[in-house]
Amino acid sequence: MLEHRGSAIVIIEKGETMERNVSIHISDRTHLNLTLNVYNCGNQDISIEKEIRSDYYVLYFVKEGKGYVTQKQVTHKIEEGQGFVVFPNVETLIKSEFRNTMNVSWVAFSGYLVDKYLDRAHLNIFDPVFEDSDSGELMQYFDRLVDVSRHMPNRYCKIMSELYDIFAFLLDHAFVEKPVLNTQPEAFLLRALDFIDIHYQSDISVEDIAQSAGGNRKTLYNVFKNLTGFSPRDYLIYYRMSKAAVLLKKPNLSIDMVATAVGYGDQFHFSKEFKKNVGMPPSEYRKQILSDSTKVYRSPIDEVRERFHSPLADIPPEVLS
Repeated sequence: MLEHRGSAIVIIEKGETMERNVSIHISDRTHLNLTLNVYNCGNQDISIEKEIRSDYYVLYFVKEGKGYVTQKQVTHKIEEGQGFVVFPNVETLIKSEFRNTMNVSWVAFSGYLVDKYLDRAHLNIFDPVFEDSDSGELMQYFDRLVDVSRHMPNRYCKIMSELYDIFAFLLDHAFVEKPVLNTQPEAFLLRALDFIDIHYQSDISVEDIAQSAGGNRKTLYNVFKNLTGFSPRDYLIYYRMSKAAVLLKKPNLSIDMVATAVGYGDQFHFSKEFKKNVGMPPSEYRKQILSDSTKVYRSPIDEVRERFHSPLADIPPEVLS
């Protein structure tokens, strides 16, 4: 509120007097910040499974009901008062609780450094869920965003204002990262190896492996090189090649099917990697293995797998439908 004191006007906010004659530096012309492009927003009831794969980010907020969201084969339970991030170019499955309806509001957008801001809010593809405050502040932002999107003119600036408020909320209420139970390098490596054992058939990246183990790319690289002698990328390739060698023993499987089963969508890329790492094309390897059943492919990482053995690594590869 405004209060007159003689000839001066002082702005009073919650009992405090605003400091006068002050200049606060925020940034210079070289600073690049969060620049958002909003594509659509809305509200809907979800009573059946909803599959999406977009090339932009989507923030969802659950207003009513309960359900589940799955990304990168990791499923999270969600309920009223929670929200979650859908990341670009990732197959995502959203479904409500059995025989019930889940009402959600959403906004789809892209922007410069969005991933950095989400990281600061401790939100990533393996941990995409966030929570509202007890006062329902976040729900109000989503409600206003959807509401102002219906009214012209100048709706875009108002939508952007609400979306920036949502990001500010996520950053202000970011949960403190929980310490890893065991930060020893070997424990970190075992978590990474377990993730590879489970997900090598999927389109995973080194970044995915690092996040699943509770670290970043640099930590992952250093731990792998120090304990195994291989980089994470090289280890993943060798691992996939060893699984492919097992599948190539089955003459009823095409090379393309084998490639898909070990995480390669492109048969040519798979064949190139196989020849580079095994020493011959997969078709030639198949001929040799079928003519001599005693022939066994010895991978450079076999010693590592024996040293850090996990039962998950013994699961035979399967052809994905």
